[in-house]
Amino acid sequence: MVNQKFRITNLDCAACIKLSTMALKKISGVGDVVIDLATGVAEITSDHEVAWEEITGALKTVEKTADQIT
Repeated sequence: MVNQKFRITNLDCAACIKLSTMALKKISGVGDVVIDLATGVAEITSDHEVAWEEITGALKTVEKTADQIT
């Protein structure tokens, strides 16, 4: 399993968490998504390395943006 962390930059409420989680889970291979509302840090667990473009594309469908954590 592969874990990837990044920061969702425009989270405002619990509904944002739910929408973002649902969008990220639609990515092929993603099994688990954990998002912290206070920090915006998200972690996905998948069976392969997910391309950054797939992550940002999924979030864009729910009008969210993200930054990579270095």
